[in-house]
Amino acid sequence: MIGWLSIIAGAAALGMLGWMTMEAVGYRVCEDSIESDKLPASFQNYRILFMSDIHRRKLSERKLQKLNLMPDCILLGGDITERGVPWSRVRHNLELLRRIAPVYGVLGNHDLAAGKQHLEELFKTAGASLLKDKTLMLEKDGDCIALSGMMQPATRKHFYSRFKGQLQQGQYHIILVHDPIWIEEHDDIAADLILTGHTHGGQIILPLLGAVRLEGFYKEYGAGWFSLAHKASRYYSDMRLLISRGFGTSHIPLRLGCPSEFHLISLKKKL
Repeated sequence: MIGWLSIIAGAAALGMLGWMTMEAVGYRVCEDSIESDKLPASFQNYRILFMSDIHRRKLSERKLQKLNLMPDCILLGGDITERGVPWSRVRHNLELLRRIAPVYGVLGNHDLAAGKQHLEELFKTAGASLLKDKTLMLEKDGDCIALSGMMQPATRKHFYSRFKGQLQQGQYHIILVHDPIWIEEHDDIAADLILTGHTHGGQIILPLLGAVRLEGFYKEYGAGWFSLAHKASRYYSDMRLLISRGFGTSHIPLRLGCPSEFHLISLKKKL
């Protein structure tokens, strides 16, 4: 009897391990639409591929092609790599994404630990744009929307800068920042869409207990879509925040109740 119980327990453990591995290595695409009456007509159905927290994963060209995503641009929300990952893998990922669409990104805390300067060089070599407290204009058929990328602080003891973007009043504005805690330090944000990662959604979600690795601020802002109140301007009455569960993993290559994900966001002009 004990022998059979041991076999059953072992099989259950292997099954759970297999499930957690599958959640960690999947290519789950979350498709969403965002409406705004400020969006220029030319950007109707503009498609943004947002990917955060790749960490150690190597992107598969075959799997991405099979998804037939066809984005207009790709935004990377930081932790593109981590310490110990071969630079050749990072180069592969950036060059692969750049072949799909223009790439814009910010760095995360693991990127800084891995080597900020080397990453900046890889971005440049791949033809991707790294946004360090910088705003650029995404253009289409003579119209523009603003994209701002926020620089990751050197350590947890440092604060984000006060940079809030450089744009014309009333212009549609996307902010790309690694850690959603940025919103706590900026109650005067002027943005329509804020894209973040960092949390991994907790990565391991236990029944009844929930995401045991998320504390404080991240208990409320762990993953998903949020609507934010702000004091910035009457031009920004409907501000949306997305916190991605991320594509990779941290510390252990497993997930539970929190599958890896990336996002295909379609912009819609509200009529």
